[in-house]
Amino acid sequence: MEITASKEEMKEQALEIMKTLKLHENVINEFTTEDKLNKSEAPLGALYWLDDEEKQMVEEYEKKWNVLVYHVIKTYTVEMGAIYDLLYIPSEKEDWQGILKRLKQDNILLSHTVSQFSESGDIAIQSKNGGVIRLY
Repeated sequence: MEITASKEEMKEQALEIMKTLKLHENVINEFTTEDKLNKSEAPLGALYWLDDEEKQMVEEYEKKWNVLVYHVIKTYTVEMGAIYDLLYIPSEKEDWQGILKRLKQDNILLSHTVSQFSESGDIAIQSKNGGVIRLY
C-alpha cells in the first residue's frame, strides 16, 4: 500500500536531508520560513537564489511529478553546458527509507537532472562551503 505524504511531511524529510548535508544555515532558514530555494554552483558550492526561469523549471517539475524540490545544483560542462540537478523528496513515503541511508553511506542523493538528456535517478554529491556539488 502506497502512502502519499503531505507537503509538510515532505518538507520535514527535506529539512533532515539538508541538515545532514550541512547546507548553510541561511539556506535551511529560507527554505523553512519562506519556501525559498537556493542553488549551489560548481566547482566551489557557491550559493545563489534561483532566477525566475529556474523557479519556473522547479515549479513545473514539482507539479508534474508531485515532488518537493529542496535544493538545486548547477554544474557547467564542456559537452552539455549548464546542467541542473533538482534535489527532491518524492511524495511516496515508502521511497524515503533509502534516501537518508544512501546519503549517509555513499553521498548519493535522488535528483532530476535537467540537461539535453534529462533523467531522474541517483547522483553522487559532496558538501562544500555550505553548498553541494555534483561529483558524477
